[in-house]
Amino acid sequence: MEPRAIAVAAQEVGLGTLGGLVANDPKRREWAAIVPLSLVGLGAFAFGIAIAVENQRQDGTWYYGLPMLAMAALALGLACWFLLRARPPKTWVAWYEDGVVRQVADLEPEAYGWDEIDMVARQDIKVVKQFGSYMQYRLLVIPEAGGLIVVDNTYPGVLAFVEGLTDAFSNSRVKKDAARLNAGERVDFGGLVDINAGGVGKDGRRLGWREVERIDVKHGGLQIHRRGDPKPWMVLPAVGFPNLLVFLTLFDALQSQDGA
Repeated sequence: MEPRAIAVAAQEVGLGTLGGLVANDPKRREWAAIVPLSLVGLGAFAFGIAIAVENQRQDGTWYYGLPMLAMAALALGLACWFLLRARPPKTWVAWYEDGVVRQVADLEPEAYGWDEIDMVARQDIKVVKQFGSYMQYRLLVIPEAGGLIVVDNTYPGVLAFVEGLTDAFSNSRVKKDAARLNAGERVDFGGLVDINAGGVGKDGRRLGWREVERIDVKHGGLQIHRRGDPKPWMVLPAVGFPNLLVFLTLFDALQSQDGA
């Protein structure tokens, strides 16, 4: 259910219809780490004591059990750290057709229209473990004035929320940045690269639209290809790229327009 304070804040600034809402679970403890570490620690402690007692009985060299006792202390210490470490406050984040709202604990909600958001960036990373892998999703929403909003795997339903918010923001931002391009301005993407009616690049390194063959997003990189060149003309990090969907949409439109 949508918290009343968030709904009121969204209505006051006219953000329209609710698109998605997520909330973290600060009471959730990391039992997947606590339980194995505790079992390892208790096992190592028992084994270390057994080694110390047996060697003390045989030849007085009780200290041979110290390595296992040290391992036990490390494992149990980590388990206690996971159990007792400070957890983030309860936080709700909602996106609407015209903006986003965040509420932290009992504080007043922060509401931002899409025009007040400077950047939206996704930092999705595949984490590979010995017995499998999983996706770590992380969305950064950076208002022009206000605190950084982060939504990650600690928020159930993160993937659908991230995709919905990113699409809604990008649809709004494309219109705004397209108008800037039509007015002869240059649109910058986090200092990594910029585009204008003449081409794409950064500082003195630029490529005209007629020279651009294609753009690829693969292996965590955004690759801009020059016509006739087998190697990418420019490679940028795709993970965390600010307003990536906006960049790709405007890139395709300008390239098609210039090549028409």
